[in-house]
Amino acid sequence: MRIRLRILGVTVALGTAAIGIPLLTSTPSAEAAGFTGGDLVVYRVGAPGGTLSNAAAPVFVDEFSPSGAPVGSTALPTTAADGNLPLTAAGESRSEGLISRSPDGRFVSVTGYAAAPGATGPGGTSLTATAPGTVARVVGIVDAHGGVDTSTALTGAGAPSIVRSAVTENGDDILATGGNGGVLAATLGGSSTSVSAGGAGSNLNQLSYQAGGLFTSGILDDRLALVGSGGNLTEVPGLPANLLTYGYAVLDLSPGVGWNGTTADTIYLANAAERAGTVDKYRYSGSTWTLAGSVDVPGVSGLVADVDGSSVSLAVTTPAKLLALTDPSGAGSTFGAGAPTVLASAAAGTEFRGVALAPTADPGPSLFVRTPTRDATVSIGGATVPVTAYATGGTVSGVTVKIGSATAHATKGAGNIWTADVPTAGLSAGNATITVTATNGDGTTTATRPVVLSGSSVPKGALAAGTHAPSESKIKQSGTWKAYSVDASPTGKGLKSTKKGASLTAKVYGKKLAISFTGGPTAGKVQIVVDGETPTVDLYSDGTKTVTKTFRFSGDLAAHTVVIKNTGSKSAKSTGTTVAVAVLKVS
Repeated sequence: MRIRLRILGVTVALGTAAIGIPLLTSTPSAEAAGFTGGDLVVYRVGAPGGTLSNAAAPVFVDEFSPSGAPVGSTALPTTAADGNLPLTAAGESRSEGLISRSPDGRFVSVTGYAAAPGATGPGGTSLTATAPGTVARVVGIVDAHGGVDTSTALTGAGAPSIVRSAVTENGDDILATGGNGGVLAATLGGSSTSVSAGGAGSNLNQLSYQAGGLFTSGILDDRLALVGSGGNLTEVPGLPANLLTYGYAVLDLSPGVGWNGTTADTIYLANAAERAGTVDKYRYSGSTWTLAGSVDVPGVSGLVADVDGSSVSLAVTTPAKLLALTDPSGAGSTFGAGAPTVLASAAAGTEFRGVALAPTADPGPSLFVRTPTRDATVSIGGATVPVTAYATGGTVSGVTVKIGSATAHATKGAGNIWTADVPTAGLSAGNATITVTATNGDGTTTATRPVVLSGSSVPKGALAAGTHAPSESKIKQSGTWKAYSVDASPTGKGLKSTKKGASLTAKVYGKKLAISFTGGPTAGKVQIVVDGETPTVDLYSDGTKTVTKTFRFSGDLAAHTVVIKNTGSKSAKSTGTTVAVAVLKVS
């Protein structure tokens, strides 16, 4: 969905509070329960009244209305809970915290460290001096409903020492970058990474999808580059050699003109290398990029833009301010913005870093799939596939999980974790999609995850690996059977019969079957028919005891038909012909 951010032609001197002047207007196409379309979100480090230092500081995503009025604040976790990791920032590392919204507008990605507030590096040094294997670099996904997932950790030698930015295309695939390692690919909830572009020498800042491409900013050799599918970083030509770029906006303002396979023809970038900080504009002619002008913004860091007709609206951050700029002729060859307008100021003891448009989505709860991991190989040789999800927001009334035609309703466990066991009957090996839906009073949210199913599924109607009560619907009864109490059964009940010919018939899918009976003074003899075997077991004993008959199946996993039959016969010592079936265990 497209959200408009429009800055009106009102000029307020830098450093002057914008009071009572509607500098921004918006026409949101949707309004989320957590965030409002058209608003701005800012990555803030530190709590008011605190002091920023080398140590880890709490992180917040602050929401501001188009006029700069504070709307709300989402705190990132500072302790581990619900599968989420802490996400804090190094208090004095100002290159961190550049945030990006997903192409579909549903998510904003944030980065930080899995460290408690106050934690430092070795010997009290900066948190950035810690090894990623000791203090994981964390990617957080904030959705339109205000839900937060910080389950993704970047660890290992390739993880960035200073983590600066991340972006997700769909809430599941994640790209992240920072002081080294290049552009790293990860998946939600995972801990492993792979290099998608660049390498150990890359010094990168912000990642974002814009103008039909994935771009990254950086220092010197990585000033502003297009991330290619083959892992190459292609620099935008015509930029100065000493450029240090943090936030940026890449726009399509001239139909039919686009650079290097994208629709990009206009760039606004936060340049920290010129005059203590400038916002620069570049225009593409179809063959060359040319500087179209600059506006001084000391300390500039984050930048986001939107287009309204011929006008371009910009919101930029410095450590102390959230500012607005308007270029009335975005497609023109000049940068017509006046002095920046102050929208909001950071409280003492805090700093602003990156800025983005607020995420938006249809109403509903927050929902993230936790397990299985993306593209995991999942066996369907058992009775079920376990799936877990993180769902929160309002009162979540239900979570449903589907794989193919198989459906299961999830149950809520500790915190906001929901677990479902999806039956494997009817599933086939190959690529599959897990679809999870969660519902609250506002609506329904859907999340998907691709997996690879392996093995053979349990045939329909067969008992899969597990412990089964003899009264299960898949076990067919013939003759007269009555329930009796027995602890071994998962339901606490077994089945017994005194009638000759009474039988229980089941299909089992496994490598081993163990049938337990309750023997005693009135017990008779039982015949078990399985794979051509017809053993008869005498269940008599002078006291109550458990009698177990075990079968092992050779070869591949297959379904085996089992018949348990009362023979109507007994030993000489028994006073009855009771056959009492306690439990069937398949493995």
